[in-house]
Amino acid sequence: MPEMNQTKVKIMRGPMADGLLMKVVLAAAVSLTGRFLLAQAPGGAGSESLAREEVDANGVKSQTPSATLRNPKNVGTLNTLRSTVRNVLNGSASLPDNRANFRGFFQSYLFPMMTVEDGLKNAAKDRQDLFRDLQNARSPEAHREVVDMALRAMTTIVQDKAYRPAARYNAMLLISQLNDQEPNAFVTPQTLPEPMRAALQVIMQQFKDADNDEIKIAALLGLSRHLEWDSYRQTPMPPATRSAIVKDLIALAETKDVPPTRDAEVHSWMRRRAIDALTLACTAKADAEIAAALDRLLKDESNSPSVRLAVAAALGRISIQPPAKIDAVATAKDLGYLALVACDAELTRAEAQRKADYEHYARLMGTYSGEEGSGGYGGGMPGMASSGMGGPGRIPGMPGGGGMTGSEGVVRTRPTPGGTGGEIGGGYGTESGYTNPAEADPKHYQMEYLRRRIRQQLYAVQLGLAGTDDFVESKTTASGSAGLGGANTSSSGGSGAGNQGDKKGMHGIAKPGDEQTQVKKIYYRVRKLAEVTEQAGESDLYQFLKDMRRELKALELAVGKRLPPAGAAPAGAPADDAPAAGPAGKAGPAKGGPGKGPAVPGKAKPMPGKAAARPQPQVFGQPRMK
Repeated sequence: MPEMNQTKVKIMRGPMADGLLMKVVLAAAVSLTGRFLLAQAPGGAGSESLAREEVDANGVKSQTPSATLRNPKNVGTLNTLRSTVRNVLNGSASLPDNRANFRGFFQSYLFPMMTVEDGLKNAAKDRQDLFRDLQNARSPEAHREVVDMALRAMTTIVQDKAYRPAARYNAMLLISQLNDQEPNAFVTPQTLPEPMRAALQVIMQQFKDADNDEIKIAALLGLSRHLEWDSYRQTPMPPATRSAIVKDLIALAETKDVPPTRDAEVHSWMRRRAIDALTLACTAKADAEIAAALDRLLKDESNSPSVRLAVAAALGRISIQPPAKIDAVATAKDLGYLALVACDAELTRAEAQRKADYEHYARLMGTYSGEEGSGGYGGGMPGMASSGMGGPGRIPGMPGGGGMTGSEGVVRTRPTPGGTGGEIGGGYGTESGYTNPAEADPKHYQMEYLRRRIRQQLYAVQLGLAGTDDFVESKTTASGSAGLGGANTSSSGGSGAGNQGDKKGMHGIAKPGDEQTQVKKIYYRVRKLAEVTEQAGESDLYQFLKDMRRELKALELAVGKRLPPAGAAPAGAPADDAPAAGPAGKAGPAKGGPGKGPAVPGKAKPMPGKAAARPQPQVFGQPRMK
């Protein structure tokens, strides 16, 4: 018998026994840790919240995380407990056997840490880690338990005004992102996210009754997410609930009066986010109420251009098939006029900024001559003529010599980095006669910003006109009446061109024939503005303004409506949220001869006679981001 017992001991001390022993020890340690945590928390394992609430001297409320897990010396214990939670979620550990530790981690540590000042510093990361763990969950029971605990805990925080604003905002964001079903692309069939139905009522309530804009914004993002995925649910939200959400979002989008406690730019941003949410609500299925609201917002010229541009982009993304009713030709003209207004505002702002810069420079040099001359770029713009920018005295830092490569104002190509010349017309430098505007003009970065802003605005109008399609004007059409007459022989492309049943934008709902032709006429002119903007990276400001003003005249003919006089604004129009740049009012190149002004060093050589060929534009479906 003793020999048999010794044999058993030797067998049990093999490699498998050592691994089993380590697992037992680890499980015991985690179990003891969990029991210790639960012993610290009031209420026991069956309570809804294991954390104790405290109020500091300033009246700010917070929850007290577990002192053991919060201690940096116990980081190993915290990591072990976190690993247990993840094992339960992915199904490698049993939830009933680890429920006390599973709940204790969230209720005694993670959720309370999101209410204290130190924990809020890492709240965004903790929130991301939580959702990553939930997306990797393979245990439906554990997943359900986590989202239920999170909804209860975060609702308590967001509804109590005594908690820190950052804690309440984080709690509202977390509620807005909770899912009943997580997305999974690695299973067959693939699953899409289904936002948590129980959370929707909390989100709606906070969107309507929140006491600050931070909570309202987080709730707005949650409503947008629920509307986005509702079209793909097997059981959509009740019609009455959806109708109530849409009604509240339309009310926000149409509210032009800024609340007294809200900044004007914040209000404009919230209106655009409401428009985005309405867009997501009817991307797959038409909604007559939303389409009518967007049409009203577009036609109301008292709305800021940024809001109307958001509507323009929305019209290119939503489904506007019946029962939605929109006049394709009339709305296309409204979109074209919006492009006119937006571009004119940006160009006017750039002209005013450059005029202010010149006057400032002249004052510093002691050569400012007031408003003598014709009111161009500063008083008596030296050396500026209506035909170009030749002359020794020009805008400080801007290239001279006609402003471009020749009398035609041809835009140059960007030379190959490290090379001596470009593919078309050569590179910059004294040998080729080209001048790099970025080197000659210290303010060239302002034009890059201007170009990108205009391009993004034109992209929104392009979406509203043609959706994801792109129509190229043929040479035959362009030669007749500046593209406004002749045969319509355009070609289409883009991601939506091949699917006739999914056409969006005004061209998608226009009737074949005359209606589509009229929409394309406007699209061609907007596309031409986009082409000039895309090529403007190699031109100076004056040439860019000249080219854009010429194309704006053509667009005016296409839409049949002219821009208002300089400085005029629609009655009741609020101030736009675009950044201010210099004094208001248009400023153009002076029409008089040379005037008094500072001599500017660094005059560029004029291009010797030969003009380079205009490079072909890129695809204009989306803005060039370089």
